[in-house]
Amino acid sequence: MNIGKIKYFIDLVECRSFTETARKNFVSQTTVSQQIAALENEFGLQLIDRKQIPIEPTKAGWLLYGEALILWKQYGHMKAGMENIRQYGLPLLTIEYAATTDIQSLLGLIPDFKEHHPDIRLEINKVLLKDVAEYLQKGIYDAAVAFDSELKTKADISTVTLYRGRYCAAVSRHHPLFGHHSISKEELYAHPLVLLNPGVIGNSYHLMIQHAVEDGYQPNIVRTADDVETEMFYIITEKLIGFFPDNYQLAHMAEEIRLIPIDDSRHTFTIEVGYLKTNPNPALLPFLQHVRHWI
Repeated sequence: MNIGKIKYFIDLVECRSFTETARKNFVSQTTVSQQIAALENEFGLQLIDRKQIPIEPTKAGWLLYGEALILWKQYGHMKAGMENIRQYGLPLLTIEYAATTDIQSLLGLIPDFKEHHPDIRLEINKVLLKDVAEYLQKGIYDAAVAFDSELKTKADISTVTLYRGRYCAAVSRHHPLFGHHSISKEELYAHPLVLLNPGVIGNSYHLMIQHAVEDGYQPNIVRTADDVETEMFYIITEKLIGFFPDNYQLAHMAEEIRLIPIDDSRHTFTIEVGYLKTNPNPALLPFLQHVRHWI
């Protein structure tokens, strides 16, 4: 299979238009159409419903899209490794992370690692939290820095702890709890909440609900958000309470939102470095040794 066909298909599903896909790839619409038709002939299945406007993948098309994304990322990982050797002659270590707090936990040790291992080149990319474990297992990244909720359930993934903390209640200055130094569980669950979407944070969403139940309450989740910025928008405009790690840096939002500790809550987290036990990359071992030494 030509990997180019996969790229055209991914772009078509995301653009929902043959015209836009052709423009994105600097080719003719006919070229895109021919490549998609070739994929359909190869699998003997209709992948795109061309009668829909905008176009819509079929059931088989959605299945292929999910697998194609993984394949394209694996190809990109391989290509980056080869290009790195060609340009720099150095081994490449790729690291994925899902949130600002993850990368902040890692930044403290990177300069020292680079000083001791100038022969290893690092590449870091942000991914959705729900994809972290799968991307490790598929060999797309060599290591992950993420919440343990996405790593600890996978038998083939080992971890090293970087940071242990607690979730705080994120409250806007318009909220009646804004002036509190701490919030009781009763006060917290008396108010409507916003969480990040389970399609973004995966197991962490269900773990937050589990922790609330263990606290003795059923959380009133009235909104979900696809990213932190949208979550902050709802916290401010609808006076909802969100959950943020205690080491989260609010930066320019510090005057609008406070992170307030929750008394005696089960809402805790751990940030881990995760890696596949069978990963053969020779650059991984010195990185893990340095992480353990630094901790």
